Amino acid sequence: MQPSEHVTYLDGLTSGYQRAQVVFTALRAGVFEHLKHPIPAEALAHALGWSPRGTRMLLDALLAVGVVSKHNGQYRNGPVAEQCLIAGAPEDQRHILLHKANGYERWARLEEAVRTGTAPPRAQPQRSPEELRAFICGMADIARISAQQLLAAVDLSGHRFLLDLGTGPGTYAVTLLQRYPRMRALLFDLPEVLPITREQVHKADLAPRVEFVAGDMTRDEFPPGYDLVLLSNIIHSFGPVVNRDLVRRCFTGMASGGRLIIKDFLVDPQRSGPPFSLMFALQMLLNTDGGDVYSTADVEAWTNAAGFVEGEFRDLTEQTRLWIVRKP
Repeated sequence: MQPSEHVTYLDGLTSGYQRAQVVFTALRAGVFEHLKHPIPAEALAHALGWSPRGTRMLLDALLAVGVVSKHNGQYRNGPVAEQCLIAGAPEDQRHILLHKANGYERWARLEEAVRTGTAPPRAQPQRSPEELRAFICGMADIARISAQQLLAAVDLSGHRFLLDLGTGPGTYAVTLLQRYPRMRALLFDLPEVLPITREQVHKADLAPRVEFVAGDMTRDEFPPGYDLVLLSNIIHSFGPVVNRDLVRRCFTGMASGGRLIIKDFLVDPQRSGPPFSLMFALQMLLNTDGGDVYSTADVEAWTNAAGFVEGEFRDLTEQTRLWIVRKP
């Protein structure tokens, strides 16, 4: 007797954490760097100082999940690992995966968070420097593609001064400045984040056109005069009251005719999709004081209250949408 499709589906659904841990363990140990060329399990175990038995089992699990290949008892990176899991790879995803790995223990406390409605307390309130770098550089890993999609979705050639709030690695600002040579930018983020931002801006050779401002966007005012504001994946970190005030302050300092672009995991008004966004809300429950995913109706209400006009939604990816408004 074969299991029903429902049983098969549930088995795959509930074993996902096992496959994730296989990849996380290998990534943290630098396994994929050793698999650029064929290597037997025993040799890898010796190089890492691991047990041959455990190493062989991990490599076979990596084979099972499809990220390495095996031939004549030797293992090497498959196409996914070559493309995404080694330093200098064309679509390097190491930092964002390490960020996800760092959140594994938080997700183990999901029942506590759901029961209390608040994020479980942390042993250390602040991320370690390593965790912060993984998070910020991970944002760059996933922003490289979506920044290009933003360029394709919206013509911003008429704007000259970008305010990028919560800029993180500055990927969107860098991409916009590269496309629009007459544009300059003010990159705003927390003091501990901006050193990483500076690295990325200097690497792109754009420092003369960029100003860095350290602050807390939930309460600090922004230098005025900008005609374009980008809030990319920011509002989900905060509660509705904070977001409403943030949008208001964006309006206050903006030049007439300027535009605000909110990019986020916006759900439909009935909160029935997209699936990624519905799942992401739990990430905010586990890790923020008041964060959530918001509906298109929510962001429209905030911008209307601030005085913005001519609102327009655009789908950017399967997970993200844009809300674009103008200051009269």
